[in-house]
Amino acid sequence: KEASSHPPYLRQSSLCLSHQPLFSTASRNTPHSPPEYLRKYRFAKECLQKEERLPQSRLHTEKNQKAVRLIVQDGKGKQSVAEIAYYGAHIMTFKDVESSGKETPFMWMSSKAVLDGTKAIRGGVPVIFPQFNAFGPMKSHGFARISVWSLVGITSDLPGLSITATFRLTPNELSKEMWGADKDFVYDYKVTLKANAVTSAGGSARSVLEIESTITNTGKVDFGFTCALHTYFPVSDITQATVSAVEPYAVKGLKYIDQLAEGKDRADKVVSQESPEIVFDREVDRIYLNIPKLLQVTDKKTGLRIIQETNFSDAIVWNPWIDKAKRMSQKDYGEMEYKEMVCVEVAEVGTKGNKVELKPSEVCKRTVSITSAL
Repeated sequence: KEASSHPPYLRQSSLCLSHQPLFSTASRNTPHSPPEYLRKYRFAKECLQKEERLPQSRLHTEKNQKAVRLIVQDGKGKQSVAEIAYYGAHIMTFKDVESSGKETPFMWMSSKAVLDGTKAIRGGVPVIFPQFNAFGPMKSHGFARISVWSLVGITSDLPGLSITATFRLTPNELSKEMWGADKDFVYDYKVTLKANAVTSAGGSARSVLEIESTITNTGKVDFGFTCALHTYFPVSDITQATVSAVEPYAVKGLKYIDQLAEGKDRADKVVSQESPEIVFDREVDRIYLNIPKLLQVTDKKTGLRIIQETNFSDAIVWNPWIDKAKRMSQKDYGEMEYKEMVCVEVAEVGTKGNKVELKPSEVCKRTVSITSAL
């Protein structure tokens, strides 16, 4: 049938930005439909009978910023929402919306974030590539977060109630200017939103946001890089927030680079974590090395616990505190906003040079899953 004759909840999903139809016409014409097709068909039929909303995607503009909004909804009416800007493939929003309208954000955005494409977006998940900080010859944090990415496509997994948007960055004028014209690469950035998934950390999750970062050397010369997903998390009061590992892992005993310490080189600033939790009563700017795969941000005031599961090897923990926040307030950060956020940035940085080296045709693939455990 024509899509216009479908009920609204199916029509919204059928007309999404996906480059792959929800139901393949080729499958229908096959004498023996595969089990996967039948599974999706039966699930969709159940959705229609229960009038549940299927995964959706929308192109929209947020303060002049072109973005994709992903939505999945469970059987109780709770929605999980993510918004990703084309500029920087920047995840700007990840939140739950209850049927009552109550919102629970799992990422933080500055009230002064600049969204007109003139500078990097403050908050959410800036993509740092091919240089973290000033650890190299180019502008701090590289070009990925200030480049416009292409949307490859959007796909849905009906039985899993998930939806995925894939963005891609290839060499552009900015990358050639900052990194050289001899570097050929493809950076695929896949963002998947799920509702009510089971986490490997134990228990269920309100929502799950999975990020898959894949960098391929498509050129003829070797290249090296450092990278990070500079994720900002919300807290109600930074003095009552902690960063730790999920048991049986621990942060106590981990080595980290204290970026506030004296010393010319990263290796000169390596110290050990002495407590089981990272607490905040001053400016913190640390690069933790060889991290456990499960880290968590705990808001002890509200009980909110946000967990990251990753195969990145390093993580930066950062809060600017009072003095630096005042300096940043002249640009894109509120003077008192240090009280309501903390960055835990999965990364590949290391103690010297470029952490990752790729020969032609080699690939660097990293993932992180962000959940809020109940």
